[in-house]
Amino acid sequence: MTYRTQFEKELEELKLTLIKMGDIVIKNIHEALKAFLDMNTELADDIIKKDKEVNEYEYNIERECMRIILREQPVARDLRLITSVLKMITDLERIGDHAADISKLTVFMEKTNKPFSVKQIGKMVDVSEEMIKMALESFVNQDQDIALAVIEKDDIVDDLFSSIRSLVAEAIRNNEIDADYALYLMMAAKYLERIGDHAVNLAEWVLFSILGHHRR
Repeated sequence: MTYRTQFEKELEELKLTLIKMGDIVIKNIHEALKAFLDMNTELADDIIKKDKEVNEYEYNIERECMRIILREQPVARDLRLITSVLKMITDLERIGDHAADISKLTVFMEKTNKPFSVKQIGKMVDVSEEMIKMALESFVNQDQDIALAVIEKDDIVDDLFSSIRSLVAEAIRNNEIDADYALYLMMAAKYLERIGDHAVNLAEWVLFSILGHHRR
């Protein structure tokens, strides 16, 4: 096996580990919202515990990146790719934190006789999960068009958040929602909005790995 072949194999393994971390994060987001809407504290507790697994992935990937840098001394595009991985795992870890944050809201929240359902929050999760998947796909395939599409989708998440805010405000005025539940619902929506922002960050680091410069 030549030096270059071995190096490319290590990079592919790094990408695969990053995808595994992303898959866990996406699952945690999905289940965190389910726990919140169903007021399932047992599921919420499980997700909070699973956040340690996300943190372990971040640590292991970071350690592998540093090992590759020190041993292989990559240059140019290879170094940009590894740098992007180091930045992306930070955003994935923070996304995992927000999934845990939503779960903590479920644990803290007392059951209410006035649950208030807004379909937009489910859509926020769907779009956010899709953005993360697309960002990871764009990284693996080094596809800047997909990365740019992720950035554009952030407007959808922001619009959904604004819609939820308006609906909750109207429900409060009409006494259709418990005040505490309204607060927790808006906090959950805000965490989802931040997840969308981190997905944009993922896409921007993909563009950096391809083009050699960061949008911001």
